[in-house]
This record gives sequence, C-alpha cells and structure tokens, in this order.
Amino acid sequence: MGTEIVFVLIYPVALGCLLVAVWRWFGLAKIEPTREIGIASLFLPLIAGFVVSMMGLALLTYVYCYADFTSLVSLGYYTEAERPVYLPGRVVGQAVVELVFVLPAICLIVIPLTTRLIRNRRLTWSSIGLRAIAGWIVLLLLGSLMSPESLLALLTDTVPPVLIYGMPIPIAALLLLPNNRERDGEVSSRVYEHTVADPS
Repeated sequence: MGTEIVFVLIYPVALGCLLVAVWRWFGLAKIEPTREIGIASLFLPLIAGFVVSMMGLALLTYVYCYADFTSLVSLGYYTEAERPVYLPGRVVGQAVVELVFVLPAICLIVIPLTTRLIRNRRLTWSSIGLRAIAGWIVLLLLGSLMSPESLLALLTDTVPPVLIYGMPIPIAALLLLPNNRERDGEVSSRVYEHTVADPS
C-alpha cells in the first residue's frame, strides 16, 4: 500500500515541482544581462542540470539496488538467475521513491538559491562550493538525527546527493549563461593583469 501511494504522489509532486522550476527560472528573463539571450538559451542550463541530475539518480539507484539484490542472493532470498527478472522493477520503484524527495529538494532549494545568485550576479565557483558544503553539513545533521549510522557512513552517504542533485544546475548556469561566461572572463583578465603588473 505504501508503494502505491508513492506512485500516485509522484504525478502531483512532479507537476508542482515543474511549475515552480519554470516560474522561478522564467523570472530571470527580466534581468538585464539575460534579457537578450532568448528563452531557449535562458532555459538551457536548467534543462541540462536536470538531465545530469536525473542521469545521476538513475545510476546511483541502479548501483544501490544491484548491491542490495546481491546481498539478497547471498542470503538465499533470490537466485542469480532471477536478477534480470526482478532487478529492473526494483530499480524503477526505488527511483520513483527517490524522485518524490529529490524533485522538491531541487525545485524548492537548489533552483531558488541559483536564481538568487544569478540575480545578484554572485554565481561563481566559490559560491557554488560554499553552498554545496552547507548543504552537505545539513544532510549530515539530518542523517545523524534520523539514522544510527556511524559518522563515516554518513559522510560517504551524503556526498553523492550533494554532487548529483545540488550542483549540476548552478554549474550549468555558470557555464552556459552568457553573462556568467563573460563575467568569469573579466575576472580572469583582471587577475592576470594584476599578476603581470605586480608579480610579487
């Protein structure tokens, strides 16, 4: 029954998250540096970041489900011959469960933070890194409260979600939005000029 509820929830959750993502990102069209690049170019980082995150979710889910199924085979619950029969369904089911939690996190946390950085013209590698570290610490705190795992296990379990779900969209925005590419070029030029003028 619980799994059926999750499969029913995924549709309104996905639709709501999609609307929020488009609404927040469309607000960038009013900013002067992004006004003349076109809607397709404006939404390219959002789409690219989502694709990378979903590919990462699929890969991560497959790895975890494969390892879990292997342990079940070793315990005698399944045979190795049953892996091609049952593993795909387990992967799909687990991926849907993950999406119910991942999509709100991306659309209600990652995207608003990214658009705010873009609006304030503060989207840089350092700002992305600092927010990724902050998100990692929050996950560590939540994990320590909800799970009796050791600190080492929490450290390794919380890194992939931050890398896969928290970083692709801001990195795609930094690399693909023209104003960010131009700003990075200007910063690099200023650093180079300062280094040449003052080698010490």
